[in-house]
Amino acid sequence: MTKKVAVLVGTKKGAYIFRSGAGRSRWAAEGPLFSPEPVHHLAYDPRDGSIYAACNLSWGGPKIRVTRDLGKTWKVVSNPAFKKGKVATTSYFEAGADFPKQVTEELALKRTWHIEPGHASQPKVMWAGVEPAALFKSEDRGETWSEVESLTDHPTRPQWSPGGGGLMLHSIGIDAADPKRMHVGLSGVGVFATTDGGKTWKTRNEGIPAPYSPPESESEIGRCVHHLVAHPTSPRVLFQQNHFAPCWLVDDEPKWKNVSAGLPEASHVPNKDNAYGFAAAVHPQDDKTAYVIPIALDRLSPEPGIAVYGTKDRGGTWKRLAKGLPKGRAEVFREGMSTDRLDPAGIYFGTVAGELWGSADEGRSWDRIAQYLPPIMAVSTATI
Repeated sequence: MTKKVAVLVGTKKGAYIFRSGAGRSRWAAEGPLFSPEPVHHLAYDPRDGSIYAACNLSWGGPKIRVTRDLGKTWKVVSNPAFKKGKVATTSYFEAGADFPKQVTEELALKRTWHIEPGHASQPKVMWAGVEPAALFKSEDRGETWSEVESLTDHPTRPQWSPGGGGLMLHSIGIDAADPKRMHVGLSGVGVFATTDGGKTWKTRNEGIPAPYSPPESESEIGRCVHHLVAHPTSPRVLFQQNHFAPCWLVDDEPKWKNVSAGLPEASHVPNKDNAYGFAAAVHPQDDKTAYVIPIALDRLSPEPGIAVYGTKDRGGTWKRLAKGLPKGRAEVFREGMSTDRLDPAGIYFGTVAGELWGSADEGRSWDRIAQYLPPIMAVSTATI
């Protein structure tokens, strides 16, 4: 059966769906949906064909929408919600202060940042990462949610400190073989792992560079993860882009491997090897291939222009993939890049300038799918 692809785009003012056939040369656009609501993420569930949208309107409050018919109709499901009176302590750095100030406050949902379908063996399970940083689980296809309190109440919680965009859980990586094995990424905090379905958690931050933080031996958190993904078909393969470098974690190695060599350096950390960026994606079939978009501290791509960098040997070497891309600089958010599951795989990314770009040949050439959209916050795909 000929496959079709939908590119799901979340923007600061609504969502868009771009549909194409296997050739991915012509695209039909739908949207805007839910305008003017900011859409931080859209997630396709290959188990039943549902699509979830994380909408976060500032004056109307966050809400999760879902379609069970590939976008023909949508409905609002219940929000993740903390128990009334639930409190947690957060560390905040004030200007000029040498030490963080700890504040204990009642938790209330601010935004839903990421929605992740559960393992294929658990067809009704969904996961959601929110701000303030917490993980929620649904066992009825997103209709209701319950907090994974074991993570919120982790012993390191009083030391959690917000990153530049806030304190949020923005990445969820489920192991391809084991539904009880999961890694999550928290901005400004780091990576946490569970091997028992969320009953217990441990930090997994060894090897992640953190030049501005205490030595790793002195702190198990304080690693600014920007985006983390688990390989969809290969067990125990994880890839992340953090504040200073992309890293791999494979087969339960004790430490993440920094693979920044060969990428443009951000230059804001003198004498440090680093490659600053937010977006990260993996090849759906090849667990040694991954993609990043380096950017500078001013959040724009380094000269001579925007480019995707790809590796086929887990970061041993990187290749600049920019044929057809503009020479100007651009910004791409953490959810701003994704791959489809066709062969050859398609790669897609969206910019803050409202341009959506796609490659149907694994980055060898690029075409602009859309322009003049609102600033793009998230790009994901559905291979149907």
